[in-house]
Amino acid sequence: MKRRTLLQAGATVALAPALRDVQAVQGKTALIIGSGFAGAVTAYRLAQAGVKVTVLERGRRWDVDGSGTTFCTISNPDWRCAWFGDNPPLGLDISKTITRGAGLIQKHAGDGIQVMCGSGVGGGSLVIGMFMPQPRRADWESVYPAQLSYSEFENTYWPRARQNLGAATIPADIQNHASYVGARSWLSYITEFGKTAVPVPFGVNWNVIRDELAGRVPACHTIGEGPFGSNSGAKNSVDRNYLKWAAATGNVTVLPLHEVTELREVSGTTVLEVACRQIDERGSVLATKVLSADWVFLAAGSLNSTSLLVTSRARGRLPRLTSTEVGKGWGNNGDFLVARLGLRKTVGTAQGGPGNVKFYDDSNPYAKATMAWESAPIPSWLTGATAHLITSLAPERGEIRYDAATGAGKVYWPYGEMDTVADKAGRDLATRLWWATEGSKGSLLTGLPSYDRGTGMGLGSRNTYHPLGGLVMGKATDFSGKVSGYDNLYCVDGALLPGSAALANPALTITANAERCMDLFLASHA
Repeated sequence: MKRRTLLQAGATVALAPALRDVQAVQGKTALIIGSGFAGAVTAYRLAQAGVKVTVLERGRRWDVDGSGTTFCTISNPDWRCAWFGDNPPLGLDISKTITRGAGLIQKHAGDGIQVMCGSGVGGGSLVIGMFMPQPRRADWESVYPAQLSYSEFENTYWPRARQNLGAATIPADIQNHASYVGARSWLSYITEFGKTAVPVPFGVNWNVIRDELAGRVPACHTIGEGPFGSNSGAKNSVDRNYLKWAAATGNVTVLPLHEVTELREVSGTTVLEVACRQIDERGSVLATKVLSADWVFLAAGSLNSTSLLVTSRARGRLPRLTSTEVGKGWGNNGDFLVARLGLRKTVGTAQGGPGNVKFYDDSNPYAKATMAWESAPIPSWLTGATAHLITSLAPERGEIRYDAATGAGKVYWPYGEMDTVADKAGRDLATRLWWATEGSKGSLLTGLPSYDRGTGMGLGSRNTYHPLGGLVMGKATDFSGKVSGYDNLYCVDGALLPGSAALANPALTITANAERCMDLFLASHA
């Protein structure tokens, strides 16, 4: 296959030279479990090389139709926001009872922590804020082994991922708009705190954000919505790029509402079978299926890819999966969520976003940390409030274990409330920020739950949107993602990352690493 053939179907970045000749894989078959960042990259790169690909996605397809009602909203949630949950997974009214269905966000109740994961064609890209920061070299090299070269990511894979995801920092005209007063106030607070604002690229189409502000499309991100889906279509979710390009090759079939239940090795062979059930939006089983292919790629996210392996192993389906590292090295990315209340500056209620800048706190006494502002539809009665994500270089790691009671994997997080470095670093940073800005100006905080004065309404680190690890590279897999014991089984998603994205939201690195894994896979099979 010639290089010009490989660059078909809308690729925006040239492939690495190693992919010039991949004739050996043409006509081969692959099953990909999951359609988020990593699954979409894998589908596209395999399809370009002539592999016949089937993508199994447990969630439904969501087609934004311009009505503004494709997704529900945080202010008015319904079944569309939750993966077979009785309540919304997050937002202003998490006690509201909703009908159970194949909605967007799975809320996993682990042992000591709650984990949220995306469901739907596009996976996590449908629901996250699309923050796409690149880690700094020193932070990266403090977490990642030498085999994962910072220079290689910086020169090849992060730029490729940014371009394909359309990631760019907030334009000045949008930040200066009246709807973005919260973003401008955040800049002012960072200055008062004596820090330097660092612009964050976001995987959104800022022209569609402009259309929102002008009333040409339904308002979504400009009023703090987006975690339950992008009704304006501004979010560059992977169903709009990588998966779209993959489909254009003619080599990819995406099967929504197909939930994989186990992997199994056919006795006496090297063949892997994938068992799944086809469901409807209310969870009724329409059919059960068993599929096989030349290769299987796990891309269901850290929690679900790892859960699938530990469950299949516990059932005796994968006898060669003997590595003791499977399930280990799981982390919450050092995340600590916090809300700042009673602010003296005007920040608005339905705040324009998804965000703008962050700053680094390298002098934190517990760990290096970074703090970003997150737009949110704060209710009008809760004046002067903003939401933030603090991420630190935290050393704590948990494990995903098979849980016989549920018949699935479960996160084990053996740390108490406020015991982790992430909690301590986050609380310290939030407190110092408040005293240097609000406290020094004589402001008072009243009526705050749980945490002490100065931290705001702390949500802590016992909830995470950024689960990482479980099948860590160099331990449970090799550095191309090949699972120990199986030459035809690969992991390509956030389960490969060692519990931390090095003071960054992980989506960009997950995408970039999937690109790197596919370069290596296709080069090794040329």
